[in-house]
Amino acid sequence: MAGTGFLVMLVIGCANQKAVAAEVIAGVQKDVPFTIIVPSYFPSDVRIVPSGIGGPTTDEVTHSVNLGITYYGSNSEKFIVITEENVNITWVPTHPSITYNINGVEVMSQSVAMGSATKITNGIMYVWNRNGINFEVDVYGYDQTEGKKIVESMIK
Repeated sequence: MAGTGFLVMLVIGCANQKAVAAEVIAGVQKDVPFTIIVPSYFPSDVRIVPSGIGGPTTDEVTHSVNLGITYYGSNSEKFIVITEENVNITWVPTHPSITYNINGVEVMSQSVAMGSATKITNGIMYVWNRNGINFEVDVYGYDQTEGKKIVESMIK
């Protein structure tokens, strides 16, 4: 069976990616005063090992801790940025377009865009507060169905 070796390597590669991703998050977790919530669902082309971690940083005024984690998909226009912060103020999108109730948690979303003068990438921002933690999940290059699946996997 010539294909069996490839399948075994693929399975081992996926298992190693999960282990590396878990190790990266565990390394950051020790510096954060709240439990980091990582999606259990990602679109199939997303690399589950974080591509970038911003923070944790502490706000000098509110003393809240902010952490941002970025995951990339198959190209530079497909990425997910997850921000978590333990602050007493609930974030609200400027122009929420849709509100979901996911397992008793109100999630607001709105369209967002980022880029430069020559290139704009459109996305969807999802915002909610749960147990005193504000979450913002910005999903670029994926449709609303995929974004909602990511958010649902974080709210169990």
